[in-house]
Amino acid sequence: MTPWTVPPTRLHRWGSYRARYVTGLTLVVLGVLATNFTSTYSLFFLAIGPPLHVLGWLILPGALWRRLTVLVPALLCSILLLGGADFNGVFAVLLACWLLVRHRPWLSYLALIPSITMSFLLKDALNNYDQNWVGYLVGFITTAAASWLAWWLAGWSAGRRPRSPRVANLNTADPQQI
Repeated sequence: MTPWTVPPTRLHRWGSYRARYVTGLTLVVLGVLATNFTSTYSLFFLAIGPPLHVLGWLILPGALWRRLTVLVPALLCSILLLGGADFNGVFAVLLACWLLVRHRPWLSYLALIPSITMSFLLKDALNNYDQNWVGYLVGFITTAAASWLAWWLAGWSAGRRPRSPRVANLNTADPQQI
């Protein structure tokens, strides 16, 4: 059985795949964080966050139509997080946008279930504005874990066990070169 690895990267007109991936993901996360730091006394974060967020989605590698499709829903969801723990369900929408841009198969969308479940559990548990940071932290960790679960499901649906590219390269390497 051949181990599953990330499909080979295609050539881009500008920038390498990994650089675009890391830069885009960093800008998306920083955009959401900057938007959530907005308060009555720090409205400049609201001017910084959404442009960073949009720029991050545009830089990510993937089909252009997929990146353009997620711009408005992802931007609205990042702004809706200002509402507090009652709106933690938008982490599931952000994860769905991520899965669409990353070209994940339909089976990997099952990874949305933990994020949706988390939003219902936190809605009942957190009811003060002072507790919003707990909701944001739990939402971020759940979404990050669910994205790894989606990666695993993508490999499982391909009929192969997911492994990191480094381990897969060692397994297929020429024994004389090792």
